[in-house]
Amino acid sequence: MNLLEVLARHHNEWLAMAKKFGAGSFAEDLVQEMYLRLNKYIDEPKRIMHNDTEPNKLFIWVTLRNIVNRYHKTKDIHVYVPDYHQHLNKAETERSESDDLFEEFIDKIWSTAKELYWFDFKMFQLYHTTDLTMRDIQSETTISLRTIFTTLDKAKQYVKENLQEEYEEYLKQIKETE
Repeated sequence: MNLLEVLARHHNEWLAMAKKFGAGSFAEDLVQEMYLRLNKYIDEPKRIMHNDTEPNKLFIWVTLRNIVNRYHKTKDIHVYVPDYHQHLNKAETERSESDDLFEEFIDKIWSTAKELYWFDFKMFQLYHTTDLTMRDIQSETTISLRTIFTTLDKAKQYVKENLQEEYEEYLKQIKETE
């Protein structure tokens, strides 16, 4: 039995995992991408197997989480807040008041981020507008991973603290439009 056959036996479990990571309607596509990636890069399937019959679910979890995270980074910008993914599930062709509210809130995030020091803002912008991971940024800029992490964490906290009231107002407005 090959690796793909073993992985396919747990397909529904991988789908549920991807949905919990926020893949939404793209869960099936991202699980398929995971199969392709594992098939391509795992030269020795026994490396990710328990007793040669069961896949190492932690390894699959990490791989699938990384694929879903990379998927999220290919979008414009993501704000990880409760009920956010419900907002994404609407058809993209439907333009509603909640879509406008969301875009306004994203604009507020960017305008607040622009108040950061130049370096902090550039790091925030680079991380959220490209598909580069922190390690990719490190290798391309030679800035230490610790500095990148600290800078992004500080920027995120700044934005979060300064937009708390606006975020609560945004949630109220979204509930009113539903």
